[in-house]
Amino acid sequence: MKRSVYSLRKQIILTVILGMLLIWIGTFYELYRSRINVVQEAQVRTEVRAQVFAEYSRSSVKRINEFILDIRNYWTGNRTEFSLAVDRAQENIADLSFQVAVIDANGFLAYSNLQESFERTDLSEREHFLVHKNKDGADEIFISKPIKGKVSGKWSIQVTRPIYKKGGKFDGVLVVSVSPDQFTRFAQRLGFENGESLTVVRDSGEILARFPDMPNSLGMVLTGRPFLGSQARLSGSFSETAAVDGVDRIFGFYRLPEYGLIFVLGESLNRVLEPYALHRNVILVSAAVITVLAIVLFFVLFKSLAALEMAQQQLDTIIVLSPDGFVTFDAYRRVKFVNPSFERLTGFRKADVEGMDEQSFEARLASLCEPRSVLPKMIQLREQLTPSPGEKTTKTRCLIELSKPKGRVLELELRVNFSNFISQILYLRDVTFETEVNRMKSEFLSTAAHELRTPMASIYGFSELLLQQEFDEPTKRELLSSIHRQSEKMTSILNELLDLARIEAGQGKDFLFGSINLIEVVQEVLSLFKYPKGRVQPILINPQSSLYVFADKQKLEQVLTNLISNAYKYSSSGEITISYKVKSDNMGQWFGIEVGDSGIGMSPEQKVRIFDRFYRADSSGASSGTGLGMSITKEIIDLHHGEIEIQTALGSGTKVTIWLLEYKIDRMDQL
Repeated sequence: MKRSVYSLRKQIILTVILGMLLIWIGTFYELYRSRINVVQEAQVRTEVRAQVFAEYSRSSVKRINEFILDIRNYWTGNRTEFSLAVDRAQENIADLSFQVAVIDANGFLAYSNLQESFERTDLSEREHFLVHKNKDGADEIFISKPIKGKVSGKWSIQVTRPIYKKGGKFDGVLVVSVSPDQFTRFAQRLGFENGESLTVVRDSGEILARFPDMPNSLGMVLTGRPFLGSQARLSGSFSETAAVDGVDRIFGFYRLPEYGLIFVLGESLNRVLEPYALHRNVILVSAAVITVLAIVLFFVLFKSLAALEMAQQQLDTIIVLSPDGFVTFDAYRRVKFVNPSFERLTGFRKADVEGMDEQSFEARLASLCEPRSVLPKMIQLREQLTPSPGEKTTKTRCLIELSKPKGRVLELELRVNFSNFISQILYLRDVTFETEVNRMKSEFLSTAAHELRTPMASIYGFSELLLQQEFDEPTKRELLSSIHRQSEKMTSILNELLDLARIEAGQGKDFLFGSINLIEVVQEVLSLFKYPKGRVQPILINPQSSLYVFADKQKLEQVLTNLISNAYKYSSSGEITISYKVKSDNMGQWFGIEVGDSGIGMSPEQKVRIFDRFYRADSSGASSGTGLGMSITKEIIDLHHGEIEIQTALGSGTKVTIWLLEYKIDRMDQL
């Protein structure tokens, strides 16, 4: 008996130690994963924001370059005439430049729009003059490092081009001086917060501009940065301590090789890690609480075998109810135990696998996988493990896709344990939903980018034409009409995204419910709907005088507008029908509106996914949209406690019916 109690106590000690070890391994893994995710998100965010800043600055430099090209041919040495030409042309970049100057062929200041009379200032040693003089015949734009002007007394960035006489002889340099603030003011538009920085750097390493403003940093030469050098990438991210103010930041950069400029955006590492710090505290407190509970349980188990039995029952319940499956292997790497979730995830029975050796178990599990999904050998997983000094357990994981049930994706995580009872543990977690969400997000980003880029390209192109050329009134009106149409298209896409967000956030709290006549709603929608060119108004079947339901009128109009729009969108010809329906069940009388078309229809597979967000039945790209319309429709009808019925067949059209309960005061109060 004593030996039995001693053995039991020994097993209890080992079990508690193993449990705490797994808890803290899981805790530190979660902390490591959480920190990596936060940092990676910041890296992507800073890189994207740096690109936005670069594109904004590219437009500014382009405008200055066009200004220089416009006016330099007016320089003949006559300052009065040239000043008039500058004033006329400078209207387009008045928001960018604060000085226009000309340096003659000998390096002396020959003109400045800031002074009517001045002494001839020697600027022959200035970088931008020497560059153009030494490259005689090379007509290139050049952006200098920041300098303090001898005439203006202000810090500026010189954007210059050479002036040539007829015959190609060098005749001086035309200079447009731009304040560094012109670049960094854009940071305010991006909503910069404390600890964030924005820096403009030349390829040679000089800092041209910085936000927050630190005048002592202008002209500072940076070296050894990832964005410097001929082999540097176009864009990227990195982490380091800022040379200017000593703050640890995550930086994203974007290069404009044509101008020799690099745009670097940084976020304070401390601010980036604030969400992680909060998550870390919660995780550590939770792990500490669990550890304390485990220790308390340890002493309780030593005092009473009855308490041990109760704790064992609780543990068995947790194992049975756990959504994750796991398999333990004994010291000889034979399957020792599998939980019910493992049976549910794989379809294997417990009796079929317990006692099976590692190789047989691998083959059995591999038989479930899709041909393209290769299950790694256990020995391969163990070889990937590199335990740190002092650690007794380590882990690795991978993803596999099952053929039965088709489409299920499992995450396998192997933990090696150095004990006499359990050699390793294989965890299986169903990540099908997460995988599907990631796929849907990718599809959405691709769709949204395509749908938004097309109208934006039209808006940008037509507006650029209007800015650069003069057109007669009919042509100008046609271009403006195109811009307006494309703007409406972008607004529609963005409104769908905002609608879905508002509906999810409000859960119907912002709906204005009341007694609504469905007939009036349909009539109002049809009177305001813009029908495609060459198509006729829908045909009303089985007209009614009144069908009263308890609903939000505006939301119902949105649902009907979307259904009618889909009917026209997915049927190039043929009639669109609207029918009124009535049915009854144990809940009462239902009123329905059916919208039908004779278009492309849907297959059973497509029908199953019709309410998935971002899913589009027509993946050819022939019809526009983000795939959110039916998802929004489903959300609205669900919040009305209604139903949606779909009848469709591939190539035979689609009929969509929305059902709402008849309006009755006593029933609506219950809802």
